[in-house]
This record gives sequence, C-alpha cells and structure tokens, in this order.
Amino acid sequence: MKEVLINCEKLRSRKVLHDHLEAELSLPDYYGRNIDALHDILASHNHTDPVTIRMINREKESTRMVHMYDALSEMLRNLHEENPNITYIEE
Repeated sequence: MKEVLINCEKLRSRKVLHDHLEAELSLPDYYGRNIDALHDILASHNHTDPVTIRMINREKESTRMVHMYDALSEMLRNLHEENPNITYIEE
C-alpha cells in the first residue's frame, strides 16, 4: 500500500501542492491540477492501487491555503465511498 503525505506546513502554494500530488500519485498528463480533477481521477475505479493519503500540520498551514486545504480534506473524506482503495487520515 502506498502512503502519500501532505504536509500543510511545507506545501504552501497551490502549485507546490499539485506538483506534489501529481508526482506522488502518478497522475496522468491530463490531470487538471484542481480539486475536481483530482476527485475525478481518484474516484475512478481505474485508480485501483490502495493508497493512504495522510494530511498533517493543518494548524501550521498558510492562511492563503486554508480554503484549498478545507476543500481537499472534504473531498478526500468523501472519496472513500466512491473508491474504497483510497483512505484518508488527517492528523
């Protein structure tokens, strides 16, 4: 099982966050680099390899990233219903 760590303290811009997700999750070239595109790819049953996505240091996130991390967290919490191979943990 693969584990992807999202460290909110270090990933302080949308570009850096999406670069990290793209690399860690081996996302396809057509990835739209937004929450909806990420959802569509991860919800797809084509993405069948088990993955645990762990988000840490929310209390240290950049103030400009609060809404982004809120939306990402909500999407990942709900994603497990669509693709049980995706597990989300927030610490």
